[in-house]
Amino acid sequence: MNIGSIPFSTSEMPDDCPDDSWNCDKRVIALDVSDEELHQAMEEWSDSRSFTTTFSEGHIVDRTLFFQFPDDVIYENQCGSVELFSKSRLGRSDYGLNAERIDDIVEFLLEYNFDTTCQ
Repeated sequence: MNIGSIPFSTSEMPDDCPDDSWNCDKRVIALDVSDEELHQAMEEWSDSRSFTTTFSEGHIVDRTLFFQFPDDVIYENQCGSVELFSKSRLGRSDYGLNAERIDDIVEFLLEYNFDTTCQ
């Protein structure tokens, strides 16, 4: 199932989640941090998830624990704010998992001890 989902990954920040979507979430939080330090923090967040979560700058693939379904997490630094997007690659409903994931990321970033600001 995971092999079939690889080509459908999201790599660009979508404008929004469609109103009828039950499998994505998008948020913007106020955060003034450098790109490098944001990437570092997001890599630390992804490392804390599971052994099957993969990180690349701007894009994380976070897999569900039991079935290992891939979900895409996209983030962008807007110099004063950070956009976060999470979407399931498979299925029509995520049972709130993407919203929970974004909640977890927001909490992690707001508690993170950043040293730099956007330049």
